[in-house]
Formats: sequence, C-alpha cells, structure tokens
Amino acid sequence: MEFWNFFLRKDSIINNFKKYQPKIFKKCNEAVTKAKYKNNIYYLNKKSFTKINSKSFDFAILEKTKNINAIKLNIPWSDLGSWKEICKMYGRNKRKYFNKKNVFYRPWGSYVNLFRGKNFLIKEITVKSKGILSLQKHHHRAEHWVVTQGNPKITLNKKKYRMKPNETIFIPLGSVHRIENPYKKPVKIIEAQIGSILKETDIVRYQDVYGRVKQ
Repeated sequence: MEFWNFFLRKDSIINNFKKYQPKIFKKCNEAVTKAKYKNNIYYLNKKSFTKINSKSFDFAILEKTKNINAIKLNIPWSDLGSWKEICKMYGRNKRKYFNKKNVFYRPWGSYVNLFRGKNFLIKEITVKSKGILSLQKHHHRAEHWVVTQGNPKITLNKKKYRMKPNETIFIPLGSVHRIENPYKKPVKIIEAQIGSILKETDIVRYQDVYGRVKQ
C-alpha cells in the first residue's frame, strides 16, 4: 500500500513544524514575511529561503507526529505538484481540450490555447522545420516550457540550450528568449503562462526573421 496525499489544517501544519522542525519553520516564516509582491506574483526572500534545510515532509513531520488518521481512497491519481506535471497532463490529454477556434497560425508554425484559468494559460506550441520565433521578452508574464517532441534550440538571455523531449525550462518575467527548430522534425512544446496579462500584445521583439520588429 502507498500513501499518496494528505488533508491538513493550517494550524496543524504550523504547530507541528514549530514543535518538530523549528529551524525550518523560522526560515520559512522569514521567507514569507519578507517576500515581495509584484504583478500578482509573490517572490520569497531569497536569503532566508536558501538557508532552509531540504527534508521530506514524511521524515520531517509525519514520522514524528502522533495525531494522524488514514482512509483508503480508491481513485485514479496523478501528482500535479509542479507546472512541469501540469504541462504534461495537458499534453497527454490535449484532445480533450483541443478547439479549432483556439488554433493560431504564425510564420514559424502554430499554437493552440488548451486551457485558460485565473492568471494562467496553457498552450501547445508547434514550431515547423527551420522555424524561428522572434527574440522577445514579456513585461507581464513568466513561462514554463515542457518539450514533448523534437530538439529545439532555446535562447534564454545570454545562454543557449539544446533540449530534448521531457526536458523543461523556466522563462522568468522580463527575460529575453527564443525558440528555434533547426531540424526536419517539428518541435512541440507545452507552455504554461503565468501572469497578470496573458495576451499576444505583451511581446517586445528584438529580432525577427519574418520582419515583425517595429523600427
């Protein structure tokens, strides 16, 4: 038998961390109280956060606390604990979310909007052979990419990456980036946009092989 998830009260989590992991609780609390809020995103205090020791929740709390009850729940389960797993989930089930009205064609290929939520948007990007997106940045959103097909060349600020299927990369808000497909096989990427404005108008282009840079 495996134990997959937990239902916990907020006061229970806080009290157990105070009791069994006081150092972790102190630094977590500092990271939150000193956090900065910008464009609907909380940025934890880096100095405090980097001092937190890495421990699994099982070892840190569950193996020490005594007031625990368990129930058996026989349902399908997938752990969506990160944007990478969320992107994978939409990639596996894209037929369920696909809508022809949400397909948009560009000189470099196409993209389809799969799901829109509050301050986030999931889309699939397809870059055709030799397709090159513009070198660009965004003022209002960050992006998480999961490569599902092909071997794209990614530019992120001053660094370049060669990526493979199932690899991920995070594009921070304001960073200069680009996707290129130098090969014959199309590149497919599931993209999660997170931010206050999720529109194509939030694109600042620096270079573009299709002549879309405003002079």
